[in-house]
Amino acid sequence: MAEPVLAGTASEQVVNGKKGVVMPIGGAEDRTPGGVIMNRFIDIAGGENARIMIVATASSEPDAGEDYVDVFRRIGAKSAEIAPLLDRESANSDDVLARLREMTGVFITGGDQSRLNKLLVGTRFADVLRDLNRAGLAVAGTSAGASILGAHMMAGGMSAAPPHKGMVEMVAGFGLLENIIIDQHFSQRGRVARLLVTFAGNPGLIAFGVDENTAIVIRGDGMATAIGEGSVSVIDGRDVYSDYHDLEEGEILTISGSHIHVLAPGRIFDLNRRVVLHLHQEQAPLASTR
Repeated sequence: MAEPVLAGTASEQVVNGKKGVVMPIGGAEDRTPGGVIMNRFIDIAGGENARIMIVATASSEPDAGEDYVDVFRRIGAKSAEIAPLLDRESANSDDVLARLREMTGVFITGGDQSRLNKLLVGTRFADVLRDLNRAGLAVAGTSAGASILGAHMMAGGMSAAPPHKGMVEMVAGFGLLENIIIDQHFSQRGRVARLLVTFAGNPGLIAFGVDENTAIVIRGDGMATAIGEGSVSVIDGRDVYSDYHDLEEGEILTISGSHIHVLAPGRIFDLNRRVVLHLHQEQAPLASTR
């Protein structure tokens, strides 16, 4: 199933009134010209007409993002540039926002999630990015850049430990995905317990645990497709019960009623009905978001 392709700048897409794709990536994605994930993002963002802005703010390295500029150009994007987002002042500047409005896609790199929260959340850049995505702009993020895409994200938290109160800290994200939380490097770092803990104090969320070199392509109509080489774990906390509010910090939690799905590449999760689609439904035409 092919995702619809963008046409025109983000400003032109506002007229269309169609929500753009959001694409969380679990990190360690294949950056060669034949890599499935990077090629899919370029296709969604306009193919040979794609104009990509790279947000490398999560990294403190001065040349962060340069490798992605090279990757996107080699794949065939029309242009790729790094957003000069070094502090909150630059994230509120008219010049940066004007450049953002000319893009067909935005790619957020990995690094330190707390830097993204500290420097970008609540800025004009984050607000305009959210508005443009609602109007058609494709947005992807890898590792820390995947986690920031939701309305909430984990600022930290242990891996491979029993679920206990205080295991994770929740902070604000960009809000491109409502009631969804993203974790990355999921299978590789044994993060299922910390993702379950997010529901203990925040029932009703849906969580995607995305493996490395794997992504979940979330369309505006609520259809989310796993791609890449690993799996995407989907945890639905709508019916969850926990004793979170009865315990002290550090005590082990009881968590019941979470529904866990695992998506192989190519499988689709319907966010509207919170179900994995059957094979015959996958092959049937799905409503386009454009």
